[in-house]
Amino acid sequence: VARNAEITENLESTLNQASVLRSEYVRSSAFKMRNSGKFVETALAKRTNKMEVCFSLLDNPIAKAGEKNVYLRIVEPGGKTLGDRSAGSSTFTVGATGEVVQYTAMEKVDYKNERQDICLDWVEDERIYTAGTYAIEIYVDGNLSASSSHTLK
Repeated sequence: VARNAEITENLESTLNQASVLRSEYVRSSAFKMRNSGKFVETALAKRTNKMEVCFSLLDNPIAKAGEKNVYLRIVEPGGKTLGDRSAGSSTFTVGATGEVVQYTAMEKVDYKNERQDICLDWVEDERIYTAGTYAIEIYVDGNLSASSSHTLK
């Protein structure tokens, strides 16, 4: 009986790992806002008002279809997560560790077991960004889906 319980636990663990949604083709961009209100791409930290991250949520026939929470976490060079609770940022629990972390932006998507292209952004009119490398993490329902980085000069 103990052996069967161990096998069942291993199968459940394997199924949970296989059903995690992965993302690829992560592209990040930084933008400055012109006086007209239009955004144009920039590489300079001191001119950045918006960071945008686009990626493809991959198809996974094992994962359950339905509404999924997609979290974007942008961590500045000093280790602080970009975000503001008054602008919609909050926290979520990382599935693997149970750690509660802040996210930058979140979107609910209707996942249909097929590839979906998604873009999430973070806009701050008054913020002065720090030059350096920003860590970018994408989570789906609390599970790390992809990670990348973006460097501002």
